[in-house]
Amino acid sequence: MITITDSNIIFSALIKPGGNEGTVLKSKGRIQFLAPDFLLDEIKEHWADIQRFSVLNKTALRREFDFLKKTIKIIDRESIPPKKLREAYEIVKDIDEEDTFFIALNFHTGHKIWTGDKILIKGLLDKGFDICITTEELKKMLYKKE
Repeated sequence: MITITDSNIIFSALIKPGGNEGTVLKSKGRIQFLAPDFLLDEIKEHWADIQRFSVLNKTALRREFDFLKKTIKIIDRESIPPKKLREAYEIVKDIDEEDTFFIALNFHTGHKIWTGDKILIKGLLDKGFDICITTEELKKMLYKKE
């Protein structure tokens, strides 16, 4: 399975690396993660808050972030067709326009968006888009017996 990883998942994994999001990100093999390069912009923008709330010291936090970046394939936003970006913006402009790149990447690839953003999930469902997957759903998939 391949999922598009939303910024809030990385925030959670950096703040509490041993939590559910960090555990799923560190799972081996069954899930591949990708994200638009906009994710890196958001991490940079919120880095001070992440440092303040993280259980890790600055050095360990940087190491953890470097590790997480290796687990996620970063997709250049320029590789997403402009038509997909416009369509995504129209859908999320009244929910959270900062999610445009994640939605556009979903439209471009067909992979579900892993997010903990309940407002985004509900807003998309209300518009007929069942394109998100939650941490709980991913955990169930990871630990189900085959």
